Amino acid sequence: MIHKTAAIAAFACLLMTTTALSAPAKAPVSTPQAVLGHVMGEDRYVPNYSDTVKYWQVLASQSDRIQLVDIGATTEKRRQIMAIVSSPENLALLETYKDISARLGRAEGLTDDEARALAAKGKSVVWVDGGIHASEVETDHALIQQVYDMVASDDPEAQRIRENVIILFAADNPDGQDYVADWYMRFKNPAERETNFDSLPKLYHPYIGHDNNRDFYMAEMAETQNITRILYHEWRPQIILNQHQVGPAGTVVFIPPFRDPFNYNYDPLAMTSLQEVGAALNSRLLSEGKVGAVTRASAHYDTWTNGNLRTSTYFHNAIGLLVEIIGGVVPEPIQLVPERQLPKNDQPAPIAPQMWTMAQSVAYSVSINRATLTYAASNREKLLYNIYRMGKDSINAGSRDSWTVTPDRIAALHAASTAAGLKPVPTRTTGSSAIESRFYADVLHDPAYRDARAYIISPDQHDFPTAVRFLNALIKMGVTVERARTDFTQEGKAYPAGSYIVKAAQAYRPHLRDMFEPQDYAENFEYPGGPPIPPADASGYTLAYQMSVHFDKAQDAVGVATEAIDGVLKPYPGKIAGVGKAGFLISHATNNSFILTNRLMKAKQKAFWLSEPTAVGDGALESGAIWVPYTPQSASIIKAAVTELGIDAYALASVPASAKTALKSPRIALVDIYGGVMPSGWTRWIFEQFEFPYTVVHPQELDKGGLNAKYDIVLMSDSLLPNRYTSKGGGMFRGKFDNKQPDPARIPVEYRGWLGTITQDKTIPSLKAFVKNGGALMAIGSTSQGIIDAFDLPVQNGTTQMVDGQEQVLPRTKFYIPGALLTATTDPTTPLGYGLEPKVDLFFDSSPVFRLKAEALDAHTPIRFEGKDLLHSGWALGTDYLQGTAAVVDLSYGSGRVFLFGPEVALRAQTQGAFKLMFNALYDGALPRKK
Repeated sequence: MIHKTAAIAAFACLLMTTTALSAPAKAPVSTPQAVLGHVMGEDRYVPNYSDTVKYWQVLASQSDRIQLVDIGATTEKRRQIMAIVSSPENLALLETYKDISARLGRAEGLTDDEARALAAKGKSVVWVDGGIHASEVETDHALIQQVYDMVASDDPEAQRIRENVIILFAADNPDGQDYVADWYMRFKNPAERETNFDSLPKLYHPYIGHDNNRDFYMAEMAETQNITRILYHEWRPQIILNQHQVGPAGTVVFIPPFRDPFNYNYDPLAMTSLQEVGAALNSRLLSEGKVGAVTRASAHYDTWTNGNLRTSTYFHNAIGLLVEIIGGVVPEPIQLVPERQLPKNDQPAPIAPQMWTMAQSVAYSVSINRATLTYAASNREKLLYNIYRMGKDSINAGSRDSWTVTPDRIAALHAASTAAGLKPVPTRTTGSSAIESRFYADVLHDPAYRDARAYIISPDQHDFPTAVRFLNALIKMGVTVERARTDFTQEGKAYPAGSYIVKAAQAYRPHLRDMFEPQDYAENFEYPGGPPIPPADASGYTLAYQMSVHFDKAQDAVGVATEAIDGVLKPYPGKIAGVGKAGFLISHATNNSFILTNRLMKAKQKAFWLSEPTAVGDGALESGAIWVPYTPQSASIIKAAVTELGIDAYALASVPASAKTALKSPRIALVDIYGGVMPSGWTRWIFEQFEFPYTVVHPQELDKGGLNAKYDIVLMSDSLLPNRYTSKGGGMFRGKFDNKQPDPARIPVEYRGWLGTITQDKTIPSLKAFVKNGGALMAIGSTSQGIIDAFDLPVQNGTTQMVDGQEQVLPRTKFYIPGALLTATTDPTTPLGYGLEPKVDLFFDSSPVFRLKAEALDAHTPIRFEGKDLLHSGWALGTDYLQGTAAVVDLSYGSGRVFLFGPEVALRAQTQGAFKLMFNALYDGALPRKK
């Protein structure tokens, strides 16, 4: 039956949050097989997190080479344990070495000589993890074996590693590891166990599944926060080894270095160091006769995008290593891929096709770990000094005039030369040409294009509590944020005391720039005029834009006295203006206004939206302001929310004259399918943060009909419904493209009600009846096009063309937007647009957009793409095709409503500037349709 987590709970009682458990060395220490009854790499066996911690506990009781540290609670309240391995002498001075590593990582207040002295005294720090993607179970086996190897081995190499390196071993996703392993091991007979993990009933992170490795600049999840606290606050390791499973076909393993493009914000020394370590890994494998490793363009991985555990390290001056290795729970074939048999720089030693076992992969993983740690031991002082050097260079760059060269600036170089009537001069290098050197200073070092020395966020902005959430994301990722002690003026603009200042003169300047500045992705095609080469993830993701944060760039030093922020921020308390007893008026501008509204609804208090601007004090609140009649309970709720949520309220003596719409708590059905889809999981997370009540429903419940009795609105996220343009739909690799249905007899009864798919013969008629009878349906992302097809709505795809009388999607050579931020125009006077500013940035990833047909008489398009310069961050080809299209459509269907959202307005909890679109639709959709 399912394993319990009692072992972890009992073990956690032995640990204080920062207290380590260790014991004197006893030889020999127990093998994994002696403790767990299994050899690591054994077929049809998956260790759960309880097993991992149990084994580490045994090692810690037997050896003085390992200490265990509790680094925090997980989402499901397990304790996340880190195993620290080094020599007993190093472990006795652990706090000293941690302080050295952290000081060099911060790079503040040190001279070069002092840094070299610390580097000579310190120890390399290497983070080694596994299991972030819980179905990649080879990494669980490997992590246990790697810890055993480093604790038990007494060969000269292992001794040298322990003398010079402090190793931080951690399981990234304890909840998921327990869930996946317990599910797989539910059959006692190994022969009955499955050959893969297709039958998993839900996501392998409680909320976000595979996207837990996309949370490393927002840091929403508990595990992410635990890890980033170790990586970017407490220890600041120089190398991070991030282990994954499923290498490219026809190979054994992908290892660094990576293909282009190069992100322009991080230090080039991070990349050259990465190449050094990658070469060491490859050479180690080859020296042991372990062939089949590939690098660079042999896979789609790159170093452009921030936000992965591994990629976030580059923006923090560390060396992030990705390992993607083959190895399933049963032997699997290495296929014969002809192109993989030709040796080249990216694949120097091809492997013959053969059956491959997990045990072989674990052996490779142990070698890769040894190679990484040997490099760290042999280059201890260099690694420690170089992380300081990169941090110090960032501090220096943020303290003086600096320029970051991007593709736009290279284009400006060529344009300046052409405007001067000059022609490029061929050089001795074939295919290249040169222009006059004076343009280097005139263009690339134009004072108008200096990098910011600081970013200023004033509390005087549209949605300041969301700006505080943005600042907290920076803080969690190790960025220093300061607060102005007094009013000040910077470059002609006045700012109040309490404004937040993020100075560029800090070690993690690459990360903060990546969060404030637009990503200028270099166009990347297979050949001139050919199809584009996709990025590994998003091409543009500037978090400040996604969250609609207003900030100013200071190109000169900011002189105001400041205080550094310690810990995460809370919004400044709001205020209640006036003493009237008729009720309270609250702006719709803040996302937090929905938390307040939800609390009022839960308490059965009345609330209304005002359809017209309403005068208050010396100004006015825009359309959508929230009117709450006075009761002692509503007053108590509002008073508490004003303090906690940073919301202002106005106590009025009379009821506003504006037309009012009475609100009701929306009864939300959030659709999911067996196995789970990540967009639905993210939506669950968002709902809980903003206190929306909801019910998760699966196709079987939808098929039963009678939905109006239970729900006001059904929300279908991206990737739930195929459509005729994309077949299987879904963007950003988040979709459950193949909704596999296991044999009901082989799964527990509690999950059988989750089986089934959204079908044309049962589910769609039920949804149509729901909407016709007054319900509302919200479809997001690729699902929206599926609903258009299924409901035969008078809406057409906005990015198609007619070819020989047939409608076809525009080819990628004409239209291609691989995860970028586009600026849309809003209508804040309509209910869906309430609280928005006139412009909002939307995350666009091959997203649907819409054009209304002539018969769409009762339809509204509150969000549209209009005007030039739609691209705000990332790469976009063919944005002219978007002119006049709608990003959001609100239309009637029978007595109900259908809301179509093309771009994903809830992507990874990052697109908070667009949250109001979804939140407004939830409340508006719960109301009777206006005739």
